[in-house]
Amino acid sequence: MKIKLVSFLLITLSVILNAQSPFNKPIVDENVIFQENNGMVAVEAEYFNKQSNSEIRQWFISSKGIASNVGRDEDEQHHEGASNNTYIEILPDTRVTHADNLIQGENFSNKAGELGVLHYKVRINNTGRYYVWVRAFSTGSEDNGIHVGLNGEWPEHGQRMQWCEGKNKWTWESKQRTKEEHCGVPKQIYLDIKKAGIHDIQFSMREDGFEFDKFILTKDSTYIPKNEGLKVTTLWPLQSYYKQISASVIDNKTLPIDDFPIKGTGFYKHAGGKWLGINPNKQKEAQTTTPFTFKNGNYDLVFVAVGENDGQSEFEIHINNKKLGTFKPPLSKEVFEEGENNNGLWKNVKLKKGDKITVVAKVGSADGKEWARARWSGIIFSPVGKGKDVIKTPFDGALKVVQNKAPVIKAPKGRIAVVADGNSPDPDDLGGTAISLALLRATGLEGKLVHYSHSCDIVRVNRISEKAEIERHALMQSVCDVTARRWGGFDGLKFLDAKWQIDETIKDLAKAINASTAENPLWIIEAGEPDIIGFALNASSKDKHKYVKVITHHPANDDAGDFYTWQQILDFGVEEVRIPDQNIKLKVNLEEWNWARDHKDPRLQQVWLYGKLAEVDDVVRFQKGKWDCSDAGMVLYWITGANIKNGLEQGTVADVKAILLNFINNK
Repeated sequence: MKIKLVSFLLITLSVILNAQSPFNKPIVDENVIFQENNGMVAVEAEYFNKQSNSEIRQWFISSKGIASNVGRDEDEQHHEGASNNTYIEILPDTRVTHADNLIQGENFSNKAGELGVLHYKVRINNTGRYYVWVRAFSTGSEDNGIHVGLNGEWPEHGQRMQWCEGKNKWTWESKQRTKEEHCGVPKQIYLDIKKAGIHDIQFSMREDGFEFDKFILTKDSTYIPKNEGLKVTTLWPLQSYYKQISASVIDNKTLPIDDFPIKGTGFYKHAGGKWLGINPNKQKEAQTTTPFTFKNGNYDLVFVAVGENDGQSEFEIHINNKKLGTFKPPLSKEVFEEGENNNGLWKNVKLKKGDKITVVAKVGSADGKEWARARWSGIIFSPVGKGKDVIKTPFDGALKVVQNKAPVIKAPKGRIAVVADGNSPDPDDLGGTAISLALLRATGLEGKLVHYSHSCDIVRVNRISEKAEIERHALMQSVCDVTARRWGGFDGLKFLDAKWQIDETIKDLAKAINASTAENPLWIIEAGEPDIIGFALNASSKDKHKYVKVITHHPANDDAGDFYTWQQILDFGVEEVRIPDQNIKLKVNLEEWNWARDHKDPRLQQVWLYGKLAEVDDVVRFQKGKWDCSDAGMVLYWITGANIKNGLEQGTVADVKAILLNFINNK
């Protein structure tokens, strides 16, 4: 049975991940925020942070050398003339002419927000009415409509944007189609933004095959964009400056940091895998080598580094162990800075396929107290004479980087035990268990976990069949064993099935209770029914109960016992530690966990998969569309201080993400 289960998990993961096209994913970090200044803001269409309602139609990026073969798409690429030489198109395009069959809710939607929704984060400083301009490429009468919305709302004056003029070229328009005027009425597409702050600007499909280059929001009703329109301004940088300049010359060859080995080199991946860097608290120098895999010839070699304000790091480039040269980025005024001055250039370098390319990096310091981390993103090999053009590729080097601000880890003294269900009708313990274990490992607190049991719903309810319950037991054991093995650090712990190993489970938890003292209390996470906790308290020494604290967040667990009521648990003399319902912020829409699904680290993919398995459960319906790790909120509360050090009572997905990514990026 275990073999079949593991095979099922692997097949499911493969199908889900391989179904993703590389050109329909965001190319900017989800923290990229576009800034309105003086009543205007511009955004490149390809800089969406996510897509939703995309099961039937999705937006795909098109650029030089980038095209998606997704069903029908008869017209040629139009990246020439597009702003940034890149645009997006919603595919497949099955209604090209009026003679093609119109299918409501598939290739056409007059209902705004129904299909292919794009999301953009925009900070509005000046409230009021913003007229919406969109730059599009229309070739006929069936690819010239789109809708615009605000924060999940689709107001009447954001619906049915229409293009009639300017066919077969990139054209700005801001007209609304009406019954009386099919080619649209000017100045009738706008959003009324009443509150300053960050807003979700959204666009949704009206007609498939729509090609979208850029949009502008403006308070000026007389403004008409020209050419490529207003410059894009963001608070945070695009996901990859390296990719941007790599594509500036068509014949460039590249060795990004992903092509260099990391293990044992002294480097680690930083900023979601964007850069390699050195942790100066561990070492001051690192070195990595990879082969030159391109054809023999002479190249301009461009080394793409990152300027930092803590000091000037130093980089040496070696070819076959012979030093080519040294590059030292200038001291930056910003925390991080990418751009022309931070790129090293060596002209007319002779290279052969198989040559060893080595990067030696040394951290630098401006004051001897804080250290730069020798961050860099890769090497570009350009045709001779083109290297200078590559490093001069336009880029706003003053943009700042969002760093993951993980919660402060300040766990109280003592140990932790978790009693979860997962065999009951609610499958959320799959995601909750995976995240709980990952959080403990990521914060270095895995050694504090002295007991973990699952499937604590001792009496099966009629809502779940015997066969389905057996499947749940197997899945819960799998999430425990697989997560612990992959994340590491739990070798001395046995994960127990509370129902099938009830005597051993009670004995194990009672042992942990008996080891409790004032200086070493036991914190029990009640992530399921209270019966196992009650049995263990009854089997343990009464004088130890005053050193036991039980964390709970939802009365549904407290009141679900078949053998013990919550009051009977409290009557043992334990301390009740109650926090708000964690479902509020940790049971979220599935797409809020796409960052884990799409991350290169298989541990995060594995964590996401278990939450997805709960979402596709065939016993309950209330998990549909949700990724739920609510019970892990109690672990998050404990590792951030609990009631002793003001722990996070309402942790968020962002908090979990920051902790896990900080751990992964520093390993």
